[in-house]
Amino acid sequence: MARGKNIIPDFMAENPYDTFKLLLPLKLNLDEDKYGNSHFKVIIKNMTQNELFTYDLSPELLFTHFPLEKSFSNGQQNDYYQNKTIFEKDFIIDTTNISKNNSYKLHELLDEKSIVSISGWKRKFLNESKYINCYLIEQNGNKIIIPDFVIAIYYYFRFSEMREAALDCNLEDLYVMCTPDRNDAKIVLPIPRNDEDAAFIHRYACNEIAQKEFDNIGKYINNYLSYMRNLDIDKEIESIPIKANFPIKEKFKIETRCSILTNEENNEKYYFIHEILNDYSDIGFDKFTKIIEQNKTITTIDEFENLPKVDKEIPGNITEILKGKPANKKYTQTHHRKDKKKSCGSLNGIEIEHETITKDTLIDILKIYKEQQNNESIDQSLTESSNKGEKNISKIVISSEFEKENAERNPLNEIDNFTVFRQYMEFLEQQSSIKNFILSEVKDLPEFLIEKDGDKKVNSKCKIKKRQKQYLTATFQYEEIYIGLLELENKPSSAAATWVIISRENYISEHIFNSFISFFLEDNLSTKELKAIYTKSPIKFITKNHERDENLTIEQLSKWLAALIGKLSIN
Repeated sequence: MARGKNIIPDFMAENPYDTFKLLLPLKLNLDEDKYGNSHFKVIIKNMTQNELFTYDLSPELLFTHFPLEKSFSNGQQNDYYQNKTIFEKDFIIDTTNISKNNSYKLHELLDEKSIVSISGWKRKFLNESKYINCYLIEQNGNKIIIPDFVIAIYYYFRFSEMREAALDCNLEDLYVMCTPDRNDAKIVLPIPRNDEDAAFIHRYACNEIAQKEFDNIGKYINNYLSYMRNLDIDKEIESIPIKANFPIKEKFKIETRCSILTNEENNEKYYFIHEILNDYSDIGFDKFTKIIEQNKTITTIDEFENLPKVDKEIPGNITEILKGKPANKKYTQTHHRKDKKKSCGSLNGIEIEHETITKDTLIDILKIYKEQQNNESIDQSLTESSNKGEKNISKIVISSEFEKENAERNPLNEIDNFTVFRQYMEFLEQQSSIKNFILSEVKDLPEFLIEKDGDKKVNSKCKIKKRQKQYLTATFQYEEIYIGLLELENKPSSAAATWVIISRENYISEHIFNSFISFFLEDNLSTKELKAIYTKSPIKFITKNHERDENLTIEQLSKWLAALIGKLSIN
């Protein structure tokens, strides 16, 4: 959705002399192949032309490059069309008692005039803006509206990998291991991160409340879809509301950009938060060591490789061995975002050290961890003594990805959606009205290069778990209609949706399947775009949602079949 290494959105690149403002994220538009690649649907205003439209934008770009209610031209911030009603203000908020009782839709607090004022001064997107999720916090006589998207951007979408991990419920992709010791916290990262991002990852890995709220970002997607599909299993759901909670429960200061909105129906005044600039919540430690995993044989950052990982548990005590030659500094705030002078007040005054650690040493840590779990003697030869000559003992949190390198691919019967798909196919084949049924063997997706950030790279949609993604196909005839089904391998956190290709004229051949795979991977079209292109053509393309239950009931199978047959009409 953006071009080149400067990250210029298409609408800016195509109108380089116009000034644009990004106003409000309305919804999360889902990528049904991988939720982690989902985008915010954002209201954009071309200030020069006075035009209002929406655009799908990666959420983290609202943190790193394009803050809301700022003016940009060709990717660069400018001083035109400044909104003088927006100002910076600090608030002391207490998130301890925030609950569902504090959660509202925007229209429950603001009148239509106020909502129109923050969505471009036009009613074009009023109906969607009204249903934005937000929190109302009342403190010291102030009524403060904090939209969920503001919380999500600052706390959970700070960089692209964090966005993917949050939406996919896969926090453990972000770290190798860490220690939650307040006096000497450490984290081992598979790739370099700045101090602020490393600190946030440590918080999510080691703090139970923060970890729960991080996981809730992705769980909300699945819960929402489950709820909606219980109402109508065949309903096409392409977007969901944005939902996020604070990852800390305490009283702390936030620095914001806000405006004052007045509900003229009841004369209530509210501070509306457009952006959290900074927060001063307790980060969970007083000293912090950031350790970058490094293989002995590599010489550049680009050659870093992922390590094997073990099932995540928090053991009782384990000998601490994460010491090294430190580069020491007291934290001072840096320019993390293009126009920010602030970044992470939670790290003010925190002593931070930087180290590297080899893969072999990490494996030694793993061996010690296993011995301790098995109540065997612990080899302390790698540990350092305290000043009193005693071993320093601390807990260690290990990512559950830590020991899977040798098992590069799961057995096919363990691939979640393939197991489910085969149940549907077995049921389908048994139906007397289904003719010429054929189920393929598992096949590997071909790899296609696409341009990304100015370089040619393998399309990420081709890969899963560092290997080629796989797929299954099935073909059959129902009455006078030829049908082809294609099931792409995906993660349990991704949408469960089968491709359905329909024709009255042509048997669905391998060539037709390959053509749609090429559209999806080489041309990088989404399934939504494919549906739009092939709605009224001789060959129709749709998708069919299905359950993720390894033991489907007859009722579930029958409902799926009935819904599939209902989709087979050709205009």
